[in-house]
Amino acid sequence: MVANGSVTDEGADLLRRIAASGESFLVYALPRNAGKSTLTNAILAEVAADVPRHEFLGTPEEVAELSTDPHRGYLVVGEIGHRGRPGYLAGDEVERTFELVAAGYRLASSLHADSVEEVFEVLARNGIPADAAAGIRYLVKVRGLGNLDDPSTRRVVEHVNEVTGVGADGPEYSLLYEWTSRPTSPSVP
Repeated sequence: MVANGSVTDEGADLLRRIAASGESFLVYALPRNAGKSTLTNAILAEVAADVPRHEFLGTPEEVAELSTDPHRGYLVVGEIGHRGRPGYLAGDEVERTFELVAAGYRLASSLHADSVEEVFEVLARNGIPADAAAGIRYLVKVRGLGNLDDPSTRRVVEHVNEVTGVGADGPEYSLLYEWTSRPTSPSVP
């Protein structure tokens, strides 16, 4: 990702630190094919191998089973906010996901939003109150630079925000990283 200009060295180090932290994270972008799943999987690839990962489909049976599992780890959810494929969760399935997050699981997922505020709006529309949404520690925005239906289109990690708490207006956050375009080769004086 660094070699193709999708993220700076500092940004890549931050993504590795997110993986090492074991904290919940969401990758978001508004258009389809922006690279949300790819980036989610890249972060998960850096998580320690001994941390359990559970592909979660949002069923009551999974909640019952995972609630008794003493080995907490990541709930890996394909996407939050709409149904359409297995692993794309909405409504009560998202509520079940956050029930397990409250019980000590971490969340690794993606959703369609264009800003941090929209991330929280999507979660609220799916039954997640602000205090529970604030339990997602990192929000990572990815953006495609061109035609997203073209697999050769470059995607970049545009922002990384850390959720720091809940205030009167909802979850509060701070910017940790911002992508800026820069020349690919140094200028010669």
